[in-house]
Amino acid sequence: MRESTEQNNNNSISGNNNEIKKRSMKWIVILFYTYLHIFGFVGLYFLFIKAKWMTVFYFLFLVTISFIGLTAGAHRLYAHQTYVASSQIRFFIMLAHTIAGVGSMYNWVFWHKMHHKYYGTKRDPYNHNRGFFYSHVVSNLLSVPSDIKTYEKDIDMRDVDMDGYVWTQRKFYWILFIVLGFVLPIHAAVVYWDESYTNSFLIIGAARLLITTNISWLINSALLIWGLKKGSKFPVDDNSVFFLSKSYWLNYHYMLPWDWKSEEFGSYERGLISFILKMWYELGFINQLKTTTCDDIREALYKVVSSEMTLDEALAEVKQNAEENAYREMLKYHH
Repeated sequence: MRESTEQNNNNSISGNNNEIKKRSMKWIVILFYTYLHIFGFVGLYFLFIKAKWMTVFYFLFLVTISFIGLTAGAHRLYAHQTYVASSQIRFFIMLAHTIAGVGSMYNWVFWHKMHHKYYGTKRDPYNHNRGFFYSHVVSNLLSVPSDIKTYEKDIDMRDVDMDGYVWTQRKFYWILFIVLGFVLPIHAAVVYWDESYTNSFLIIGAARLLITTNISWLINSALLIWGLKKGSKFPVDDNSVFFLSKSYWLNYHYMLPWDWKSEEFGSYERGLISFILKMWYELGFINQLKTTTCDDIREALYKVVSSEMTLDEALAEVKQNAEENAYREMLKYHH
């Protein structure tokens, strides 16, 4: 699939090399993130030595809510449509993503969809071939491509455009973020348990946004940390196994991004977000969770090697079967 994607985009890439080179560093953004990281690390230091216990718990609560908004929301729901959510869950996700302070959900989804569509090519905004630092940091500091209109035509955003909560957040993002994501959280710690404004600003303001910003960036660069390279042994045969759980599941995600069980950071159906999605499903807040089985994958691979079916066609058939099974499960669930 990756090879066919590169082949399909070779012509457009060769004609746009000049445009890619024109992308420049946004110095205002660089200054903002520089100061955010400086104040954020000071805030993390204060978190361990000066903060009240309620501030610590509040910090963890806000980071967790933001994490859910970024992963279960922007990533799995809106970028990859791995499930269908009720209006209550979509409203919660909109608020959670706003609290995370990483820009509007519409923009995040647009760039992540672009990342998947052009994966492994020069048009990929988080190009993994250029290394972790580029993918995780530099890519978020570059100016918008001069032919952004071409990207907008290539990326299908109709499903996101039709969501009223995403539209509202995009329209009023800065008002919502300043009030809900910055002023109120900082003020709450001062009012309700008498935390100092300095501690609250550095911990609930800067340190929290430092964490959520890097979580947002990691979703696009995680493969370079938790993923295995082509031909690598599994289990891994190096010391990193003691610090990181490397697997092929992130590689799987780039082949079948619509599988709801794929965790953002290297596992499959065993993380916090998968647990939350299962809980929402049991409570009736979401449905049509798309996934596949080993048998379906084996059958798809068999068709590729035994017929003229391409890998892309086989994976498209797997996705169609997953959508049909998810819809049938929804009907059974409601009865």
